[in-house]
Amino acid sequence: MNFELQNIEDYTKDLVWMLKATIQVEKEFCVENWVLIKPINAQTAFEDIAVQVHKKLANLIKLKGDSFVKHLLYTIDISEAQVAKALVLEVDIEFSRLLAKLIVRRCLQKVLIRNYYKSPEKFALGNSLEE
Repeated sequence: MNFELQNIEDYTKDLVWMLKATIQVEKEFCVENWVLIKPINAQTAFEDIAVQVHKKLANLIKLKGDSFVKHLLYTIDISEAQVAKALVLEVDIEFSRLLAKLIVRRCLQKVLIRNYYKSPEKFALGNSLEE
């Protein structure tokens, strides 16, 4: 299973995975006490979550500044290279909106990875970490 951010798109239209990603986003921002409205439409779930994150994130960036962004990227595990690449690909987008999309994708990626490595099927396929 390939967990690269660019391969996440298939899962962004799956409501179950997006609900789990929403919970992960809330965990990432537990210090800020974020509560997000859970999406109900699989086709728009990713965008619905990203819009909510964008609104909250824009306020946090205004209040806490650039050092907060650097700390946030480190905490959520989004590299500066990923941000730079995304900025090149999406030129006409507000930075906090771009960052919100990256955060939601990364949270979805974390959920998928966690699920894969706790799944008993991976051992049957011989994909354990010890090999």
